[in-house]
Amino acid sequence: MKLRKLLSLLLAGAMVFSLASCQGQETVTNNESEAASSDTASSEAESTEPTENQLIIGTITQMESEFYDPSFSNAATNYQMYDLLHGYTTVTATKEGEYEYDPTVVASHEETENEDGTKTYTVTINDGLVWSDGTPITAKDYVFAVLLESSPEMAEIGYPSQAGYSLVGYDEYLEGSTENFAGVHLVDDMTYSLTVKASELPYHYDITYASLWPRPMHVIAPDADVEESEAGAAITGDFTSELLETTVNDPETGYRAHPSVVSGPYTLESFDVSAQQAVFKINPEYAGDYRGVKPSIETLIVKLVSSDTMMNELEAGTVDLLVETSGADNIEAGLNLADAGTVNYNTYYRNGYGKIAFDCSQFPTDSKNVRQAIAYCLDRNEFVRQYTGGYGTVVHSYYGLAQWEYEESKDWINENLNTYEPNVDKAIELLEADGWTLGEDGQPYSGTGLRYKEVDGELKPLVIEWANTDGNPVSTLLATMLPESMEAAGMQLNATTMDFPTLQNAMLHASDKIYNMYNLATGFALASSPWYYYSKDPVWMQGGYNSNWIADDELDAVTQEMKSIPFDDRETWLTDWREFIKLWNDRLPDIPLYSDEYYDFFAPKLQNWDATPVWSWTRAVLDASVE
Repeated sequence: MKLRKLLSLLLAGAMVFSLASCQGQETVTNNESEAASSDTASSEAESTEPTENQLIIGTITQMESEFYDPSFSNAATNYQMYDLLHGYTTVTATKEGEYEYDPTVVASHEETENEDGTKTYTVTINDGLVWSDGTPITAKDYVFAVLLESSPEMAEIGYPSQAGYSLVGYDEYLEGSTENFAGVHLVDDMTYSLTVKASELPYHYDITYASLWPRPMHVIAPDADVEESEAGAAITGDFTSELLETTVNDPETGYRAHPSVVSGPYTLESFDVSAQQAVFKINPEYAGDYRGVKPSIETLIVKLVSSDTMMNELEAGTVDLLVETSGADNIEAGLNLADAGTVNYNTYYRNGYGKIAFDCSQFPTDSKNVRQAIAYCLDRNEFVRQYTGGYGTVVHSYYGLAQWEYEESKDWINENLNTYEPNVDKAIELLEADGWTLGEDGQPYSGTGLRYKEVDGELKPLVIEWANTDGNPVSTLLATMLPESMEAAGMQLNATTMDFPTLQNAMLHASDKIYNMYNLATGFALASSPWYYYSKDPVWMQGGYNSNWIADDELDAVTQEMKSIPFDDRETWLTDWREFIKLWNDRLPDIPLYSDEYYDFFAPKLQNWDATPVWSWTRAVLDASVE
């Protein structure tokens, strides 16, 4: 097994020596784009009969009836399936990880720097693009999208309404003091313009300010229209929150659960929430991605599988593809099948990391000392050894193995970041400095049992409420490693097991109970934007952006500085990135656990499979075929 593991790491890239060296030492990442993954195993869905030109994709992350937009759901699989349904964004990410105007969509574009410091992006889209029902796509569908998703009406039905945050006139439009969005214009039938606030410039990913995706106004607001004026574009006609409750939110017919008209490479034929299975069919009206590539696999079936049995399903043929497989047991089982000639595989490094996420707005994890004390109670090297079995390494801040910043900072990380080597005495020292010096009777702490602290005249216990998911091997491992050390430091860990949607609602503060910590994983977006994820602005303290609910002046400031660095200034970016992850390592909104090697295991019938850290399976499926 060791030789095979070494070869697999060599095939994946030139990081084998770094990974090997990290095994014996502790060397030191809602919604715009970052999506949280549960890394969780769940019960096996019903089996599916194979048919020709069909691909069955297994996922271990529970799915939800959410197919409209990631702002409604951060579940990893839903976030990925979104790309199958919604296409024709005017600025797209390439296979090489760069941003460019999509020539399939954009006929022309112009950028104008205005005298008042604002910047206007004018985009003309191509004629001939149509929705999946054959309805022509025009500039109105793009303008409607930003008006809709910045509107007070959408906010009233639970949507964050942050789409136009960076544009002139956003605040007035969202608060409802005007029906016209000053920074948004419908120039003509095929052209729109967006004017960005001076305060939002310069911007690291500035080309993305020009990006919009279309929404089918004839489905979401069939009796409404978009009208242009000097004051900005506006939605007129029948457009109310009551209408959107029906056309968007209704669980039986609304667009969130039933996107009947779409612009992406596939349409949603069905989703069975009880069986946890989604069926997609090719959209015959799709004109192709930025390269003009269209899918050839007629039917995609995405179904929930159990981490314990998914390799059996792959071997039996009830699943054709397992994407982003991690953990030593599953990887070794998959490689055994590959050795036997039963399956093929593709491997790449994770653009993200597994973690214990803290809610920094909740007592007592609102204290940095408590968060750090918990980190000192966990032997993360041992955790990584047991969980990844050599297919991953400990990380010490907000980064993953696939990031170029990590590649260029390995030595710097080892020299500058706290590794939080397991040390109960250090945990105790931090807790005492934080005021946890009393026992249940209010007398000085005896040295054993639960610690207490006086807060506003009330004696409070050092109890940590932990939310985790059922059947999750990470949860199981943490449950064996954390409690004893935490108890020795005077802490009590209360574990509550739930499904991932329930956990996500708690993280979003959308449920009755909010917990102190959650174990899950996160994947970085190509346009990873820590200035949103660690912002104190109430706009970003919702919708899964600042999912730690941390309000830290220095963390906010250092990430805001990164926001204005030109995209091509890699040297300045790397310097500021290092400053950010060093500060993050001290504030510790998460305990970073591991970043690892992903494997896609698939049946030999799947051809031309080429997923990468920046080219997800929903993009790779366009180039693939089945025999």
